[in-house]
Amino acid sequence: MEIKNWKLVEVIDKLEVLSYDSLSYRDELLKKLDIPLSNSLTGMNRAETTIDWTKMPNYYKSFFDYVGWEEKVSSWFLQSQLGKVQNLVIPYYAGGNGPTVKIPTEIFISDWEGFMRSAFWETIIFSEDNSLIMEITRDYHVHSNFKIVP
Repeated sequence: MEIKNWKLVEVIDKLEVLSYDSLSYRDELLKKLDIPLSNSLTGMNRAETTIDWTKMPNYYKSFFDYVGWEEKVSSWFLQSQLGKVQNLVIPYYAGGNGPTVKIPTEIFISDWEGFMRSAFWETIIFSEDNSLIMEITRDYHVHSNFKIVP
């Protein structure tokens, strides 16, 4: 299948497609990991999360849409546990059911905002070993099971 997402096309030679059905991939992975899911998704509230973060053992929430903070946020990602993992898995399901891709963490960190925008600020990002999880919501927050902001 052809990749049409603008950001993924930019880095096509650096990614691996894990699935062309990102909704099924995400749902199966969340179930496999026994991640608690929200019971009240309507799609109308920009702050809604797929994961019920109140039931997660570790929960951090950060706002990332400050103008001019791109390098600062990159530095935070690099200094967090995220900076220690080799690859990330990103299901692209907002705006239509797209692919799930594996990309090097350094590529994500170098243009995190581009990846988030290209996912319409709505996706769940996993470390390759599934130990780190970040959910991006349409209200420009990142919900995670690890600390990002120092």
